[in-house]
Amino acid sequence: MKVIIHQNAGLSENYAEIHCSEENAEITWAARILSAVDRRLSGTAGGVEKQLAPADIFYFESVDKKTFAYLESSVWEVGISLREAEERFAGLGFVRINKSTVVNLYRIDAIQNDFEMRVIARLENNETLVINRHYKKNFRDRLEEIKEKLMGGTNEAY
Repeated sequence: MKVIIHQNAGLSENYAEIHCSEENAEITWAARILSAVDRRLSGTAGGVEKQLAPADIFYFESVDKKTFAYLESSVWEVGISLREAEERFAGLGFVRINKSTVVNLYRIDAIQNDFEMRVIARLENNETLVINRHYKKNFRDRLEEIKEKLMGGTNEAY
């Protein structure tokens, strides 16, 4: 797919148009991603409230019935459940990897198999997360789905 970006400082709001000969799965996926990118989530830390962009979130974790969003170097309490985070941001590459964690697949740097049939994911900020056996198949399926969409249906780069 050809992508052209035009900058216009006079715009009051960013927008994207997709031109296609016919709508297919790739176009629908791109439109869904673009539509969801601007969904913000309110987070609090140390008495400060901040609007969090989903693309900046590395993972969500539930601790003591509270849900936290982990960014590159900060942690924010968010007012949604882990299940809500998983459902709300699934279209942006978020997937459950264990009972208490939902990870952003786009923030994973490397994946390594563990000796106990688990998988270890190293994130771009060098944190590591454990993908439990129960969630491994869904994790791999979602990862493969994203790879196919990004590579245009092939795995030539892998």
